[in-house]
Amino acid sequence: MVNFFSRFWVKQSVYLIASGLVVLFILLLPKNSAWLSGPIQIFYNQRQKLGQKTDRQSRERAGYGNAYTYTMLIKQQCKPTDYFLIPPQRYLIRNAYRQGAADGFVWIYPSVLYYHLGKAVHLLELTGPDTLLQRATHTLWVQNKRVTLLALTTQNRPSVLTEFRKYDPRFFAYIPSQARKYYYSRK
Repeated sequence: MVNFFSRFWVKQSVYLIASGLVVLFILLLPKNSAWLSGPIQIFYNQRQKLGQKTDRQSRERAGYGNAYTYTMLIKQQCKPTDYFLIPPQRYLIRNAYRQGAADGFVWIYPSVLYYHLGKAVHLLELTGPDTLLQRATHTLWVQNKRVTLLALTTQNRPSVLTEFRKYDPRFFAYIPSQARKYYYSRK
C-alpha cells in the first residue's frame, strides 16, 4: 500500500514538472513573450506618463481617450431611464473624419460604452427591433465634422434612424488603418 502511494506521488510530481516545463517553454517563445510583457509595459508607460495622477478618471482618460470623454458626456446628460442609440461605426467614420488628427477617426467601441455606462443609461443598437428604437432618447450625431450628443424627439427621430440605416450597423474597424481604407473606398 505504501509503495502504491509513493509511486503515485512520484508519477504526479513528474507530470507536474513536465507540464510546468511545457508552459514555461510556450511562454518563452518570442511572440508569446511579447504578448505577455505587452500589457505590463503599457501599465508602466502609463504610470510614468501620468506621474502622480493615479486616480481612476486620469487613467481612464489616458487609456480610452475620446471614448472616455463621450461616455462622461452621456452620463452627465442622460438619466438612467433614457435610451441611448449607438450610432453605426461606418456613419461616424464617414462623417466625422478629421484630416490631420492623431488617428483622424472618431468612434466608440460598443463594449467600451457598455463598460463605462453600465446601468447609467439603456444602450440600444441599430439591430434592435423598431419598437425599441422608437424609445431612443439620445444618440451621437455629426454636425460640421464634430460629434455632438443629440436629444431625439418625435420630430428628428425618423430622419436620424433613416440616416443611420444607410450604414451597415456591424462593427468592423478595430484600428485606424481599417477605418481609413473604408473612408477612402466610397468617397
